[in-house]
Amino acid sequence: MPSTHNSRSAQARKRAARVDPASDAKTNSESVDSNQSLPSTSGVCTGVPFTRFDLEKTFPAILAPLSLLRSIPESQDIDALRALAPVLSHCLDAILHSMAHFPEHIPTSPKYHLALSEVNFSKDMFLGHVTHIPLHDRPSSYREAIQAAMQFLDMTMSSLKGFLNAAAYEVAQLKPLPQIPVEEDLAQNADESGSLSHSSVESHHNSSNANTFASVSTDTLNRSQKSKVSALLKPLLKWRPSRLDLATLESAASSTLIHSDSDDPGCGYVYVSVNIRNSLAQFPVSIDPTIGNIPHPEDATELWKDGNGLAQLASLKALVRYMTSPDGDIDIEIIDVFFLCFRFFSSPKETFDTLVARYDDKLVCRSSTITRSHSMQVKMRIARLLYLWVDLHWRAEDAEILTPLTQFAFSRLAQDIPRDASSKLISSLHQRACDGDKSKGLRMEKTIARAEAKHRQEMLSSTWEPREKKSMMRRDFSKVKLSHFHSPGGHAMLALQMTLLLWEKYRAFEPEDAVRYLMTRSGDDHSPIARKVANFMAYERAVHRFVMDSIGSAESVQLRTELTEFFLELASKCHELRNYSASCLIALACDRPTVLPFITACPTHDIVLFIREVARGCGSGPYDQHPNVPGSRLINLKRYRPITWAVRAMEKCHAPFKIQRVDYICDWLEHVLSEYLVGTEAEWETRIYDNCRKL
Repeated sequence: MPSTHNSRSAQARKRAARVDPASDAKTNSESVDSNQSLPSTSGVCTGVPFTRFDLEKTFPAILAPLSLLRSIPESQDIDALRALAPVLSHCLDAILHSMAHFPEHIPTSPKYHLALSEVNFSKDMFLGHVTHIPLHDRPSSYREAIQAAMQFLDMTMSSLKGFLNAAAYEVAQLKPLPQIPVEEDLAQNADESGSLSHSSVESHHNSSNANTFASVSTDTLNRSQKSKVSALLKPLLKWRPSRLDLATLESAASSTLIHSDSDDPGCGYVYVSVNIRNSLAQFPVSIDPTIGNIPHPEDATELWKDGNGLAQLASLKALVRYMTSPDGDIDIEIIDVFFLCFRFFSSPKETFDTLVARYDDKLVCRSSTITRSHSMQVKMRIARLLYLWVDLHWRAEDAEILTPLTQFAFSRLAQDIPRDASSKLISSLHQRACDGDKSKGLRMEKTIARAEAKHRQEMLSSTWEPREKKSMMRRDFSKVKLSHFHSPGGHAMLALQMTLLLWEKYRAFEPEDAVRYLMTRSGDDHSPIARKVANFMAYERAVHRFVMDSIGSAESVQLRTELTEFFLELASKCHELRNYSASCLIALACDRPTVLPFITACPTHDIVLFIREVARGCGSGPYDQHPNVPGSRLINLKRYRPITWAVRAMEKCHAPFKIQRVDYICDWLEHVLSEYLVGTEAEWETRIYDNCRKL
């Protein structure tokens, strides 16, 4: 090699050592570990908020090596590239380490971990390429190797930006809820705080029955008891699963104030929001100026995006092009939507063939450099999609493409992308092949593990015992009364066992199977999944009916008041256990006028909400026409976005409750609820109505 080349190499290495951002990143990383406490899980400040989160300090460390790497093509210095690559890798690791100390809601988010998988896969491609660049004597070989390295680097930085956007999306949903109004305000504005309007009740149910029960409840509950109901329901009424697009994230996190020591519940939210926003503002637009988005001529008629640039209608080919182009980077949900829902509008074989066709897409440009850059960009993104499919989203019915995909991975991908990345896909394929007919991706398993990690790890148990324990153990439940549980220990024990009982019914089916059944059922309610879903829904209805019937059947106003207080305490204990389903249903049964409309839009992690989301998605139809192309038939992604959200939320609820089972109490609950598992809603409404008239 010429001496000038060696001189440039030495100078580049000196510049890298002088900048030494890796040491700064390491220092920041060590300072992170030295902090004593984890961040608040609720977004509420206690002392210094999120002290272990220092993205704003670690992020600038990556800018110096990026700046040097962008100047490398001018000198065509492979040695400098190899020297700077590990520096950039250390800085990237420091950023990921910092972001791992977000409030727990964010690291356990599916979007967060999917984006993290993309970053790691892209990083492996970049480092694998730089590490194994062959030594050539031809300058053209140097240029080609460095250009490819810059493309891999651009892919890595694009993934990192998507990762930050996914984190920003989750932070935007951490904004603290409004404070619950004080009791005086509730008394003055009863219609706003405690219940929904009377007209909304009548639109969902028979008005005479609801009005009768409402009048009885009003007579029997005093102001403080109504305030208990309202205070319990108020945060639930305020909460809605938000779907913020990236265009609204900036306004959602627009505050520039960072409170380091405050009692303001929103200070931690502001701190994290500003931190991420400032880091995104420093993000380079493009590492390699030759890389950019080149629109496909068919996108004009086969792809329609909304005002925020998110695809809403697309053909299968256009959807794949969208996901494998820079335009799709802003859509943090699209990969999840695609892999969770593509089986509704395509088959694994058709989808695989479409991905391979995109991999072989030949774009003819005036510049051969741009053509090569575009081809490599597409291949990297296809490789990443295939890896995510096999590793996370694989289903048993995908086995039909296992052989052709394996052949493609060995014959094509292994030749075109670095071994460090292609080996990941091949390893995942090997695992799926070993699993046989029951093979499936790790998405569900990882989601449960992340959700379980934020739960209390100790075994939840209670030493309290009911008065009639011996009779209950003999399954003689005739002497057992609810009043026997009317104590702090009884409330806790009953909430624990009710939570465990409902969870056992819920975990019997997989959310994706349940959603597929709800979307595609055609009168077949005898399949295994149909029976399991119906069984869980029946138990939820039974809990609600049991509470209403118990209160309505009380023999005196005093007893009705005591039962209402008992169930409100039980609902509060269930809420503490994150059993939002039972908590909501019990509380609503104590405040009858709000029951029917609220359950229709119930903001809890139970099957009622998920069915509502699935129904909302199904209401729009699987296909729609392009606004500018009458008669066209494009995949309606507006249908599948809420369905994706429902599946993801349901999967989180499969995280196990570490509750010690008390068999005789669970048996008693099963016995009590069995009466309420049968009968129509109309029959139960009549029974409750008749009971209310007796008092």
